[in-house]
Amino acid sequence: MHTPDMLMNAILLRWYYSSDKKNFMLPVDQYEHWAILAADEGSFRYRVGEETGTAKFGDIVVCPPGYRLHRTADEPLSFLFIEFQWPGPRSANEPSPEFALPCGKVAFHRMDRYASIFALIRGLADVDLQEAASFKQHLLRDLLFLFALQRREATSRLTSNDPVVRQAVRHIRLHAFEPLSLKLLADEAALSQSQFSRRFQAGTGMSPIAFLTDIRMKRAQQLLLGTELTIDEIARQCGYQNGFYLSRVFKSHCGATPSSFRRTYRI
Repeated sequence: MHTPDMLMNAILLRWYYSSDKKNFMLPVDQYEHWAILAADEGSFRYRVGEETGTAKFGDIVVCPPGYRLHRTADEPLSFLFIEFQWPGPRSANEPSPEFALPCGKVAFHRMDRYASIFALIRGLADVDLQEAASFKQHLLRDLLFLFALQRREATSRLTSNDPVVRQAVRHIRLHAFEPLSLKLLADEAALSQSQFSRRFQAGTGMSPIAFLTDIRMKRAQQLLLGTELTIDEIARQCGYQNGFYLSRVFKSHCGATPSSFRRTYRI
């Protein structure tokens, strides 16, 4: 079984930070080792394995060895690319232990900590790998540790042995900041919406919508306190169409409007 400590055994091979690019040099590439692609400014569309989606700041896209990574910039962007060795499964088809790296997107919820790691990454943008190898190695392990910490917290909260519930939870966490509906989740589980809701509630103690909203509100709080983004920008990063709808959900969930929450709790 792999543990968080094994993630710390990752060995950095390549590190590339690029700013203000209109698009990637290659629309698709394949790597011998594990790879991470992360947007700093802007966003990009990706496909790896069977997963497709959009990644922005706060997300990393993980590509296992031998997989093709398709990527297209939605707008001019700055991004980080890392290739590294890791003594885990050689591909996403192998058994996936608790702390195995995924194939596809990881959306980080601890935005304050992720943002602080990326601030250090930007500081090394113009320094080549040989000059700052130990610093960049440390930052790679910081990213992997943050992933392991998030995975541990998620695993400890989920006690259901129902495979339908576990798959639904994984899907919600992976796509929490994209358009999601109860119908979509129920269809993926091949259940009616009422059947799916009952099984999810029994397995997690929460309705699917409440579970999704809780994830989104945690990220909204982090963005309110840790960034200068407007309410509309935060809404889009949390999966809502506009700031008006976010404000309504946020007030119901947190007992305050996003603006008053930011004024009250921001240091």
